[in-house]
Amino acid sequence: MRGEETAWRTLSMERVREPCLLASWTMHREFFREFSGRADIYADAPRTVVEAYLGAGANLCPQFVMPSPRIEHVAVDPFSPMGPDAAGDGTKCASPEAVRDLAEALPDPAKLEASFDVEAAAERYAAPLLGLREMAAGGILFLGDFGQADFMGGYTRFGYDSYLEALALYPAHMARYFAHSGEEARLMNLAVVRAVHKHGLAPFVYGGQDICFNAGPICSPAMLDSLYFPSLVRAVEPLHRAGIRIVWHCDGDVRPILGRLLDGVGVSGFQGFQEETGCTLEDVARRRTRDGRKPILWGSVSVTTTLPFGTPDDVRRDVERCFRVAAPGGGFALGSTSSILPETPLANISALYDHGRSFGRSFLS
Repeated sequence: MRGEETAWRTLSMERVREPCLLASWTMHREFFREFSGRADIYADAPRTVVEAYLGAGANLCPQFVMPSPRIEHVAVDPFSPMGPDAAGDGTKCASPEAVRDLAEALPDPAKLEASFDVEAAAERYAAPLLGLREMAAGGILFLGDFGQADFMGGYTRFGYDSYLEALALYPAHMARYFAHSGEEARLMNLAVVRAVHKHGLAPFVYGGQDICFNAGPICSPAMLDSLYFPSLVRAVEPLHRAGIRIVWHCDGDVRPILGRLLDGVGVSGFQGFQEETGCTLEDVARRRTRDGRKPILWGSVSVTTTLPFGTPDDVRRDVERCFRVAAPGGGFALGSTSSILPETPLANISALYDHGRSFGRSFLS
């Protein structure tokens, strides 16, 4: 069985004998040199990344990134590695009134569909995934993202203070902001559905919004229920109708909104788990999706404790814990909790993949 099939069947909750290993977000140039065998990892960056993950044994890649050639801690698209090292700050608003005015100036969400070309958007979505599939020759399953009502973009562009104050002071305007981005997302998801059906892509998508800090959601769950989640639910409806399952990125302590994500938004699984915040893999593995299934789970070797500061033996012990907790019933992909930064010993990254492969085979059999 090729790696792509192993990953696809794993996500479909089928019984497999080979483990599903995630192409974790590795911001470590030496990893790519070691596992691709290329001294110059940027000469043909996309092929370097594919070869490195194949060399490490990964068979599932939900986000195709590598470390910037200028700032190793920063992720870039390998198809344009010499581009900007980070997204621009955009419009920082000096006041919540400025955020309100920007939201008020957005076009009417109801008018967006008239100018949206689903077929063209579907082809743009499918093209990189098809190219990567060919490059990996069936060794890795590549997944795309999906449209989401925008929450984290607000504080990234406008600044935390002005954005959060606008949520409290001008809820009607902020609901319009979410409705606008949610309608853009819904249209994008129509294109995702078209691309999946037309090109035979895997019926799974990956993404999420950084809504939570270490102490829980950035704003109250009641505010999210009132302003944000209705637009997110509407945005993902085309995916649900098409049977495309959503894996959501967990940030911080997501426990207060887990039920909303599972039952309201209808996500099928989670990636990440900052267990130091109290959101443990064990806790999430006990949850059920709204159709009664065990959730898909990706993780959960810590990038803040075990990987950077532990020994290879510590990594191996945590790999075994993750399989025992999350693999029974299917849908489990072993990986890191988030980006593996360059301070992480290469020996620990090797232990993650080597032991994940050997122990995973033994455990699954």
